[in-house]
Amino acid sequence: MSTDTGAIARQRHYTSLRNADREILRATWSIGYGDPGFSTHLGTPPEPSTRHTATSIHKIVTDALWLHRGACLACSWEGPDRRRRDIAIEDAHDHTHPGWRNLPIFDRAGSGKGSKVWWAHVRATYPQGWFDAGGPLRLYAEPPFDRHAVGAAPGGGFVLHTPRRKRQASSSMQLALEDGGLAE
Repeated sequence: MSTDTGAIARQRHYTSLRNADREILRATWSIGYGDPGFSTHLGTPPEPSTRHTATSIHKIVTDALWLHRGACLACSWEGPDRRRRDIAIEDAHDHTHPGWRNLPIFDRAGSGKGSKVWWAHVRATYPQGWFDAGGPLRLYAEPPFDRHAVGAAPGGGFVLHTPRRKRQASSSMQLALEDGGLAE
């Protein structure tokens, strides 16, 4: 068992287990399927990134319990154990792109000419160079698009889906008029 931390070290250890038993592979931290830096245990391990890049690592404790951690492809940073991948991905973005939680959340782009205007608005609203640095794009979640999506933002970053806040029913008081002394 490797004691090295960080997504690259974990994935290098995972790819070194070429003839390992399935249960050993399942219990070994590795980069999540499809996440940046992913390779199978028979694949070539990734090289470190030149910039802080969010990814996730996971291991299977039991069939019903998977643990996920946010991780970085440029350094040894790892987040805390989480039961859900999306929360781990958010932890990773806290490390790689601090301040992402304060960025505006947009509805999905339409199609046609309106999408060009939409993209221009998004690029003008987010910090300059944000997407060039692999920064995430925040969109309101609309099933089935509610899982954070790898590589879907401009520049190859994540699209982080955020549930829309449910509107609270407005309440109003209705005042009753008293029938007191109205003339006929």
